[in-house]
Amino acid sequence: MKPLSVWTYTVSLALWLSLCFGAAAIVIELNIRDAEKNLTQYGDAYSDHLDKEMVSSETILKGFAALFGAVGGPDPVKASRYVRQVVEANPHIFALEIVQAVAKSRLVKFVDSKRRDGAPNFTVRSFSYDSGRKWQALKEKPFYYPVVFMEPMPSGSEDVLGLDVESVPFLRRALTESLQRRAPVASHPFRLVEGNLAYVVFCPILQNFQHNDPPLALSTRDEIVVDMVIDAARLAEPAKFPVFDGGVVLVYHKDFSPDDPRGQLLKMAGKARSPAETALFPAFVYQKSLATMGEPFSLMVRRQVGWSDLSLGLLALMAVLTLISSLILVAYLRAQQQGRALQIENQKRLWQLANHDALTGLPNRLLLMDRLEQLLARMRRQEKRLAVMFLDLDDFKQVNDTYGHEVGDQLLKLVAERLRATVRVDDTVARMSGDEFIILIKSVENPESLEAVRQKIQQKLSDGFLIDGQMVRVRASTGIAMFPTDGDNPEALIKQADMRMYADKNARTVKLHLV
Repeated sequence: MKPLSVWTYTVSLALWLSLCFGAAAIVIELNIRDAEKNLTQYGDAYSDHLDKEMVSSETILKGFAALFGAVGGPDPVKASRYVRQVVEANPHIFALEIVQAVAKSRLVKFVDSKRRDGAPNFTVRSFSYDSGRKWQALKEKPFYYPVVFMEPMPSGSEDVLGLDVESVPFLRRALTESLQRRAPVASHPFRLVEGNLAYVVFCPILQNFQHNDPPLALSTRDEIVVDMVIDAARLAEPAKFPVFDGGVVLVYHKDFSPDDPRGQLLKMAGKARSPAETALFPAFVYQKSLATMGEPFSLMVRRQVGWSDLSLGLLALMAVLTLISSLILVAYLRAQQQGRALQIENQKRLWQLANHDALTGLPNRLLLMDRLEQLLARMRRQEKRLAVMFLDLDDFKQVNDTYGHEVGDQLLKLVAERLRATVRVDDTVARMSGDEFIILIKSVENPESLEAVRQKIQQKLSDGFLIDGQMVRVRASTGIAMFPTDGDNPEALIKQADMRMYADKNARTVKLHLV
């Protein structure tokens, strides 16, 4: 069994990171969905507010028109009283005005009558809104549409009286459409002298038209159109509907694109998002046409999601859970590693017990046979020779009888150590049984080298062993078999080496038998 690999740790870390990132992605996705939901709720609430104010304004304007249709003409006193009450209740209404159509043939008499009625400086003039916002002389045309009433009248706005509405292109378009449709129509946005954006809603007094009159049909009667100027800044109510970070609120006229400043009646923006937030998070758009027949405006709310839209509580919880899960993962992997290491150690111990001699620590017969099989296969491939040396300690029984088995065991251990120290590191020293040892010597060059090894072993053993203060001396009988000369399998080689070892023991001489 192998310890946990780097691959195991890598896969575990990858799975943990995937789970953490997946959980974080779910939290972020929930926050993004909440941001989109909040955008829809904000857009619905704001559009309801604008619809309510605009419909209310349209209703007031129709009532204003109906009032003068009923009384048969403009009464400045009644009009002022009515308008003051209306503006007080509806602060987004900048002013209510009356526009009267005047034929060119009656213009002089009309101006004289206005001056006699208490407006000594009254005159009908054209106005250039697009080129310098300057007053201009009247152009020759069949009819004029001067403003004859304005309430309230802010300081500096007296010049509005006598303004020929038709001389301003965007007002002319709205006035014309209103007369054609016989219904309220809003102008394009424009900027008041005071600086705020505004728009005008025109509403004809229907009583002044005959059923079959063509558009803009005018007789010698003085036709009347009422209009209402709406202050967009007061209509917006930013305090009630604050713009969130990354948000843009636009109210624009249908004749223009949302990003065209000429058509923007209202624009509010929150704190801009960073380029990183724009790249990482989505943006949502809410768009809705405002439900007013005579006011063709649309509401568009954009929201760029950013860091501030993420729930710090959920992210903090995710961080804590991530930390806890990482600690659990580390503890689990450590426990697995320790368990695996213990199993490996146990396996090594069992393998050691099964394949090594318990007393000397040398390979036992089982491991010896396995190594001999492997060495034979390698020597065959490399076409080299292998020597099997069988070694038996002479008079070992006498040592046991004289000094005791404990000394005998110590002697076997010391013999094993000297044998290992005498041969090469890659040669094998094994204990067969009792006082018998086998040495596997690979890649033998010549018989002389084997004789040198045998003599070296005899020399090391003849030096004696100091055990418990006593010098113990032993001799060894040896027998050597050579592959491939003496056999080509483990049993044959060991048997041949054993026979030669006994021959050496019986003769009490050291001879090397080679075939």
